[in-house]
Amino acid sequence: MTGKTKGLLAILTGVLCVGLIACGGEGGGEEGGEEHSSGGEDLSMYEGPITGDAAAGETVYANFCAGCHPDGGAGVGPDLHDRTDSPAEIRYLIRNGEDRMPAFGADQISDEDMENVLAYLTNFGMFQ
Repeated sequence: MTGKTKGLLAILTGVLCVGLIACGGEGGGEEGGEEHSSGGEDLSMYEGPITGDAAAGETVYANFCAGCHPDGGAGVGPDLHDRTDSPAEIRYLIRNGEDRMPAFGADQISDEDMENVLAYLTNFGMFQ
């Protein structure tokens, strides 16, 4: 492995560890089907159609989401199957976090990769 590859791997590992720690704790969190609260925030900047690629989103999901939401099911994070959140609400949640879920800035998950994750989430029945 090159030094650059090792550095990237170390960063990704660190981000995953932070996500796992943030998702840890007692209790099961939200139940599937419940919507998150954006706290009355204006979601207009997060609105728009899903433009991502589900196959690419699977890789991003595996790296950033599956630690708490394995196979979209309830791990230490809530079950993602058949949730009723809108794409705008999920974009907001990814960028701002909520409860035990950490926020992922554009320096961690790019806008393109966020769209890819949203496309992948349709496999769990979201946004139907």
